[in-house]
Amino acid sequence: MSNEEAVLLQRLQQGDTEAYITLYDQYYPSLYTYILHFINIPELAEDALQEVFIKIWEVRERINPELSFSGYLYRITRNHVFKLMKKISADAALRLQVMQELQHQTEDADTRLLWKQYESLLHKAIAQLPPQRQKVFRLCREESKSYEEVAVELGISRNTVKEHMVLAMKSIKFFFYTNTDGILPLLLVSGLLLDSSK
Repeated sequence: MSNEEAVLLQRLQQGDTEAYITLYDQYYPSLYTYILHFINIPELAEDALQEVFIKIWEVRERINPELSFSGYLYRITRNHVFKLMKKISADAALRLQVMQELQHQTEDADTRLLWKQYESLLHKAIAQLPPQRQKVFRLCREESKSYEEVAVELGISRNTVKEHMVLAMKSIKFFFYTNTDGILPLLLVSGLLLDSSK
């Protein structure tokens, strides 16, 4: 950390708004790009960045000018982004809003390519499931059959069907989290989870 930044942080601790704005301007471009890596929707990335800097202002007195401010800032940003991603995956209205935003981007060739890649990953994740679990998953998701209908068709109990679905979703989520990053795959998997309590 430069002496100049240490001075800015000391001024920030004392509530100096000019120092705050200077730090904001300095880190905005790289942080915005960093957030877009996870949430590739400009409006959401911008909102997230504003919330991060609001947090910085709120905890300014606890910032240690002798430690790496960059590392501290990126850690706060990462934590905030992960919380936001969890919120999006759990909130149906917010998820719908994000999906609508993403649909507006589908005219973009890169976005279309990403969707195809994630669809391909989904097929790979399903193909890696044990045969019976894969069969249960396909009947429930691709043919929209209820747990009772699948249980009758396969000659197993409803609880066994439910257990297969829970384990299938865990396996698919793990596959996505270890092979991708960002909000698109999270939303794709979250969409699959919507009917997991049939």
